[in-house]
Amino acid sequence: MSTATGVSSRLTVGQVDAKCLSSLRSEAAGIGKKAMELTDSWGQAMFILDRETVERLFRVIGFSADVVSGVYDGVRDIAYVEHKVSGEPARAEFTYHALDATCLVLRGVTDLGSALGEVGDGTAEKLITEERALFDRIMGSLPDYCRHLMFSPEVAARVIASLGGHVSADKLYELAGKFGGRSTRDLEGRRGVSTQFIRAFTLTLSATV
Repeated sequence: MSTATGVSSRLTVGQVDAKCLSSLRSEAAGIGKKAMELTDSWGQAMFILDRETVERLFRVIGFSADVVSGVYDGVRDIAYVEHKVSGEPARAEFTYHALDATCLVLRGVTDLGSALGEVGDGTAEKLITEERALFDRIMGSLPDYCRHLMFSPEVAARVIASLGGHVSADKLYELAGKFGGRSTRDLEGRRGVSTQFIRAFTLTLSATV
């Protein structure tokens, strides 16, 4: 059980049961709003997830089978993004930008904007070190292409800030090399950290803080 600004108590992942899936409906507006905010944080890039990937990630995090089987449709029903393919009916999708919010809402968090308030330059490394096994499992469960999509650490910092954390771009660049094993820098000094690292970083914290 954890406490944080705006949240009296949180369930551990192991305490979340199928009844908690109803929170995806009651907190639908907050999840959708946060997903759109995170879309902006990522430079308006959208990453669509299929059922298999969503279920694999929530299973790896440690949610029960009943929760895992209901989370994909539960978030798609929010219909915060519409996907149109020529010759097919439009459909709602589950994007990466809803992963953290969904995990937090299932754990009982309602104030997503302060959810990671205890995460900062002085605590981030310790928090990930304590949950290194989970972090590594999430890293290994993300689609392989995530290793090769590099975003600036400034983007990563904005993503964390949207959930209430305050980790600097410099610190994230450092941690990406230490925990993610990958970082880039071009001839003009532009830095990059992998999508794989950013996703595993925020999802680990969303599941444990």
